[in-house]
Amino acid sequence: MLCFEFNIVSKASNKIRLMAISRVAKIDNMFSGKRTITNEIKTLTDRKTNLIGRSSRPRGRPPKIKSDKGALLHGEKSILVKYDDVKSYLEYASYKNLKTTSGIFIGNLYELEVKKYLEEKFKIRSTLHQGGSNDKGIDINAIWNPTEIFQEDPKNNGESKIQIVNSKRVKPIIFRNNQSLKLFVQCKCFNNSKIDPKLIREIKGSCQEYFKKHGNSAVFMLASTNGFTKIGKEDFDKAPIPFIFAKFSRPRLLDSKNPYRPESWDMGQLIGLYMNPMAIALFKGLDWINFVKKTL
Repeated sequence: MLCFEFNIVSKASNKIRLMAISRVAKIDNMFSGKRTITNEIKTLTDRKTNLIGRSSRPRGRPPKIKSDKGALLHGEKSILVKYDDVKSYLEYASYKNLKTTSGIFIGNLYELEVKKYLEEKFKIRSTLHQGGSNDKGIDINAIWNPTEIFQEDPKNNGESKIQIVNSKRVKPIIFRNNQSLKLFVQCKCFNNSKIDPKLIREIKGSCQEYFKKHGNSAVFMLASTNGFTKIGKEDFDKAPIPFIFAKFSRPRLLDSKNPYRPESWDMGQLIGLYMNPMAIALFKGLDWINFVKKTL
């Protein structure tokens, strides 16, 4: 009786062992590319690869992209989040389907127009375009050495090395060992508005701490499509910091059928340049007026 039961158990164990070996072989076949699936093995789940049944396709929705960074167009072309020139901005605007008539679009295009012009004509370097809602009144940040583009004024006949402006002492950069300046630029692409006292106060407030700490080692440029109100110009002239006003024309769309192509835009030009007394003292001995005349 015992032998009979033992034989039954042995046969049953062998049968189970054979079934297990058969299943392992079938699993091996499936992983080696042989699609051999039987009724005994309908579903195979692997925690690491999430393989379910015959398909290795991952289940569920793809993860959401938190920002445009790393997003892909057709799986290949990167979408530019931070644009630094007109071409890359127009690509970004096309991807976002931005309205080319909106104030934000024109404003960004205007900033990039000014940036490109200053890089090409004024030879500014280490340029940072930081326009946006948190730019603290500064759209462009750069390093500029005016002596590289402004020739020494032949009329300069050994004048004083110190200029007095509004009770402040200013040392012209031609008498300095380090002739590079920090350049801050704010761009205002107005339709009809003009530069008023409120804007001048905001600019002085945004960079007041820097000028207190570093003195006249920087200059602030205000680029705008329009000029000043009467009181705005008075405050500009009285400002205790070196101020430059650069009048740039507004970007103009030439081909409305292809608004996201750089050649469809007339990016405008520099129309005029004006300095307040602090900036004039800073550039004393440099023929910047003749440079501007040749540039216009």
